[in-house]
Amino acid sequence: MDSRGIINIEFLFSTLIIILLLTINLPILEENLNSSIEIDENSQGRSLLNHISNSINAVNSKEYGFNKKVRLPNSINDNYYSILINNNEVILEFNNKKGKSDINPIRLVDNDNQTINSVQLYNGRSYLIKKTLVNNNETHTINQSSIQIRQISE
Repeated sequence: MDSRGIINIEFLFSTLIIILLLTINLPILEENLNSSIEIDENSQGRSLLNHISNSINAVNSKEYGFNKKVRLPNSINDNYYSILINNNEVILEFNNKKGKSDINPIRLVDNDNQTINSVQLYNGRSYLIKKTLVNNNETHTINQSSIQIRQISE
């Protein structure tokens, strides 16, 4: 064999090794990229959950009449999401995932100060979280601390 033939065989062998390494590493790289995107989505969701639950707890710990405005983002990494608030937790659902954040137990009321079980929040909207006092002679409720969450316009 001459030296040109050996160089061509070495070149061919090196090219095959590089192709083999690429085919092995590409799925691993793709999986790592997908994992980092998922971690980013999860951290944005967790941050939103913490923001809402901390806002509710802050309002609940203040005097009657205290309120706080919360603006929800349009999406979480271009994914639609939904938020449900009940008397002891905030639940976030998006991209077939569910996250929960505990809050101090509260009594939720609507605009007419009637007790409700939960409140649904929608993405891209603003809400006012307000601490109220409920006095209802029909149910014999006197000076009961409650949280009212209502949508407001910007």
